[in-house]
Amino acid sequence: MLTRLIELKKAIFMAGALVFFLVCCDGSESGNFDCITAIPDLNDAAQTYNQDPSTENCNKYKAALLGYINNGCAGMDQSAYAELDALPCN
Repeated sequence: MLTRLIELKKAIFMAGALVFFLVCCDGSESGNFDCITAIPDLNDAAQTYNQDPSTENCNKYKAALLGYINNGCAGMDQSAYAELDALPCN
């Protein structure tokens, strides 16, 4: 049950991030290119961590989240920050 809840939470986060990216990032600024690569990296790390919540995968997911946030992809979306704070490998 907990695993399914984590999967659902991550899917909702990824969907929100994708919608945010599509609405806010038009590709006209050079910084948006970083979001284009950060989103798939974040998605892959989230899926890997969801399938195997090891410390190593948690750290990779944390790094991907930080990349997503630090590249300005999160914008005003607080869910990325909340997800980062909730990771047990912090």
